[in-house]
Amino acid sequence: MSNAKPAPNSSRSSFVARWLWPLRFVLILTIPLSLFDAFRFGQASQSPNLFAFWPVFVMYGILTALDYLVGKDTSQPAEDVRTIPLYRWLALAALPVQFLSLWWGLHVFTAVNFNWVGQAGWILSVGAVSGTLAITVAHELIHKPTRLEQWAGGILLSSVCYGGFKIEHVYGHHVNVSTPLDASSAKLGQTVYEFIPQAVWHNTRNAWLLEAKRLNKRGLGWWRNEVLLWSAISVLFASAAFAFFGWAGLVFFIGQSAVAFCELEAINYVEHYGLTRQAAGNGYERVRPEHSWNSSYRLMNWFLMNLARHSDHHAYASRRYQELRHFAEAPQLPGGYGAMVVLAFCPPLWFRIIHPRIPAHVRQTGEAT
Repeated sequence: MSNAKPAPNSSRSSFVARWLWPLRFVLILTIPLSLFDAFRFGQASQSPNLFAFWPVFVMYGILTALDYLVGKDTSQPAEDVRTIPLYRWLALAALPVQFLSLWWGLHVFTAVNFNWVGQAGWILSVGAVSGTLAITVAHELIHKPTRLEQWAGGILLSSVCYGGFKIEHVYGHHVNVSTPLDASSAKLGQTVYEFIPQAVWHNTRNAWLLEAKRLNKRGLGWWRNEVLLWSAISVLFASAAFAFFGWAGLVFFIGQSAVAFCELEAINYVEHYGLTRQAAGNGYERVRPEHSWNSSYRLMNWFLMNLARHSDHHAYASRRYQELRHFAEAPQLPGGYGAMVVLAFCPPLWFRIIHPRIPAHVRQTGEAT
């Protein structure tokens, strides 16, 4: 693989580059609007149970179709993009938007006369919104060095009861990605249904173990475990849901959290399926773009803050989302994340379409060798 840096785009005017071009990533903050539309359409049509599923249809139906129509973007970011502050503030803005989204979701769940199908649909929809908004942005923030970004990322993850991801993702997944040691790297032939419960259990447990190891090394007490902090904040969220909305509010909060972190693990499945790093000495070769799936579909990357440029993220984890580059040598997904997550839940189709695209030199054979 060549280590040469991709050439930057031609320079844009200062105003466009600093204020207009970053605004394409504001799209992720508009995803909760689908919840308001669902409520409005449900009330207008007197079919609230049907429209409870509207946000899921928008994200995994309408946006997925538009993603193919808009097409790919393989251009590279400008060299000075890191210095533009608006990108950072757009990410931090997800915190109040997530709070409002959850509050609205709780209000509708307890105020609308849903039947059990509508209740399940609303939990699924709000969970999908939380997984897309809160976890996507948290994933960006927990890699950054400032206390503000670290705290914002942890609180966003706590809003879906998955605060341990802040520890395990950075100190577990990024260290062991594409090896048998990583529960977030799906093996060749493993279905998403097998993968998700394994990943949730392992990653939750491993977060505690990684923190315990860190504390023991520094001679600090168990009560300093960072996972305790994020778990306590999740309990506060759950307590508030119960205090204001009763048992229904508590069930809703836990349900949407489960949907959100299962959506996250489904995306992890897509991002690393069947890829491996080769053994080297006492460990494994360094992480390269070839060890993560890449997707260049423009619209979904705008909605997900370039999350699908995942090959660059793993090879250079400190890069901010606006700096992530396209690597043609990385294995390429045949669609955006919306389409790929839907495809993953149809294992025979997933295997048929993805297996021929796995490069032979990074294909898993059950164990990395």
